[in-house]
Amino acid sequence: MASGRPVNRPVGHRLRRAGALVFLGLCSVSALAHYPILSCTSVDSSGVLQVACEAGFSDRSKAPDVIMEVISEDDDLLVEGRTDADARFRFNRPEGVFFIIMDAGPGHVLEIASDEIEGL
Repeated sequence: MASGRPVNRPVGHRLRRAGALVFLGLCSVSALAHYPILSCTSVDSSGVLQVACEAGFSDRSKAPDVIMEVISEDDDLLVEGRTDADARFRFNRPEGVFFIIMDAGPGHVLEIASDEIEGL
């Protein structure tokens, strides 16, 4: 017969249950974890050498409206913008060595160097 009072279980039981919930929560977060991917190639657009990039994540989702920056070897900002609705970003190729930074938020920042770009 229920008395309507809460059941007082031993503290160890509550700690094990809390630990199990934390463990399950961490497992679900790691299962959802994904990392940024940036694929860039050189293209010739009417005689102008450009770099075309597509931004996405390891779960194959696209990354539209993501901050993109092109930085010189001397840390000067050369180009800045955002990926379009199709997760694409295109810019005229700067002179010298440069780096492309994709910033999709905390934990989702990626940098690639110009020597990693296909066709340059």
